[in-house]
Amino acid sequence: YFDFAGYSLLAMGLGYMMGIAVPANFNKPYLAENPQDFWKRWHITLGDWLRDYFFRPIYKSLSSYKSLKNWPLLKQNVALFSTFALMGCWNGFETKYIVSGAVFGFYSLVHNSFVYYSKKNGKNIFDALPGWLSRSISIFIMVNLACFAIYLFSGRFPYFN
Repeated sequence: YFDFAGYSLLAMGLGYMMGIAVPANFNKPYLAENPQDFWKRWHITLGDWLRDYFFRPIYKSLSSYKSLKNWPLLKQNVALFSTFALMGCWNGFETKYIVSGAVFGFYSLVHNSFVYYSKKNGKNIFDALPGWLSRSISIFIMVNLACFAIYLFSGRFPYFN
């Protein structure tokens, strides 16, 4: 993270010196409370590009099928998982990258389903907790999930050798 974020900050500074506004690429991703928030903070430019040119067209295409009209969660989850699988392939066609993308895709599916059913049922398991505790638990869980996926991405996972 620090290596990539550092290069991004150097590019922003160099661009600023030349009068070019380079967009920020990271915004405290390890303070994210869920996968959606994490990807709004981590590699922002890639996430925006994938959302605009991959997720939305897939979701729109799936929405054109009448048989999927009553399945909004399925359409979202298929588009989400496909987007993260592509992100894994974007890094390279190696097992470590594809699996890491799929793991982040799985995290996103679980979170998206949780949010969908929480809204549908009007209940959220975190509502009973004080806000600071809910936020702390969410950040703790997300940091550990992100670290695991990044560990897979690193290629140091023993089953990828």
